[in-house]
Amino acid sequence: MTQATATDREQPRTAVTQLLRHAEDIRLAINAGIDPVRRGPLGQFTTPIETAALMAAMFSSRKRRIRLLDPGAGTGSLTAAFVAHQLSRKHRPRGIAVTAYEIDAHMAGGLMEALKACENACSECNVSFAFDLRRTDYITDCAARERPLWSPGGDEYNAVVMNPPYRKINSQSDERQLLRSVGIEVSNLYSAFVLLAARQLAQGGEFVSITPRSFCNGPYFKRFRREFLSLLSVNRIHVFESRTETFRDDDVLQENVIVHGVRREEQVHRVVISTTSVGGSIEKRSVSFDQVIRSDDPERVIHIISDDRGDEISERMLSLRSSLDDLGFTASTGRVVGFRAREYLRDEPTENTAPLIFPANMKSGRVVWPNGNTRKPNAIVDDNRTADLLVDAGLYVLVKRFSAKEERRRILPSPIALFRRRSCSGHSPS
Repeated sequence: MTQATATDREQPRTAVTQLLRHAEDIRLAINAGIDPVRRGPLGQFTTPIETAALMAAMFSSRKRRIRLLDPGAGTGSLTAAFVAHQLSRKHRPRGIAVTAYEIDAHMAGGLMEALKACENACSECNVSFAFDLRRTDYITDCAARERPLWSPGGDEYNAVVMNPPYRKINSQSDERQLLRSVGIEVSNLYSAFVLLAARQLAQGGEFVSITPRSFCNGPYFKRFRREFLSLLSVNRIHVFESRTETFRDDDVLQENVIVHGVRREEQVHRVVISTTSVGGSIEKRSVSFDQVIRSDDPERVIHIISDDRGDEISERMLSLRSSLDDLGFTASTGRVVGFRAREYLRDEPTENTAPLIFPANMKSGRVVWPNGNTRKPNAIVDDNRTADLLVDAGLYVLVKRFSAKEERRRILPSPIALFRRRSCSGHSPS
């Protein structure tokens, strides 16, 4: 009897380990076949298995029958990690049913293999498993439903896990029109996927996503924040100290957050803010929801403060009552995202180019261009193709968006006067 019991315990562990290893092998193999130039415009950034496992471990409910939605499933890392987490539980579910969307044929082949691996692992652990791989566009499929997503009887899932595509949506695109038809007005694919998936979540269902941090503030995401926070009670927000580690295989400098929420009527009073350090350790702190979103803030800005020093800085900032509008300033991030505009970038300026200014050009309160001390391109083609990426001549103050935590001064401004017709600044996506 003792030997049989030990074997019973060992079998799920072996199945889980093999599933996670297989999912990562699939991801790496598929990634190797993706053209880097094509990856950026499509917003294709797959999830390393370590990050996927972290996300899967945030699911805390003990449902016997799980209906999981994974929109934009890629190679299946998130679904595989979710299944592995459920199989590792002491009281495993009786059944798992997965709906996974992936429109890219190259990735869908890997996704099918990952889903089959999930099926095999579940079979070894006596858990029923079914999957529906939908090789169609998630937005188009949702908009085509006769019954609104949020009405009773529609598709309802009690778990959602997602790493949605990161790409801006043109205001005149078919995607934008489809989203408007279901009452969603957003400027990026990831925010569209998040709202659609949250609408499909049943009451009490759990939601975990990894996305850029950009939705937390700014006017572009104001409507998104309002609906998102009306649909979900935010339980946990996870941030990474390193901006390069999350999608290290894709060479993306991206500040990402993981959000865990539950579909319920009221927001919980406490929110866990967790951080992954560069060394891989995770630190957690519990804060009141009012520290994350101020009750008197009509913009619903989401504040992610991971330590006591951040609390102190936040309180100081709250004492500054004037807005940039009050002071007559406008603010904007750099318009050039390297991987999206790669074909227009030039190492050195020529007659038909405009200056391209990066943080590396900012030295001791001045802009030094070109400075010869950076491997970044110094210029961008100046013609009709790049017109939307360039700014008019005028007086500007450039501020580094990223600064080392060890620096004494975190905000480093550099004034600049642009006398050319147009110029531009480059940044990494946020």
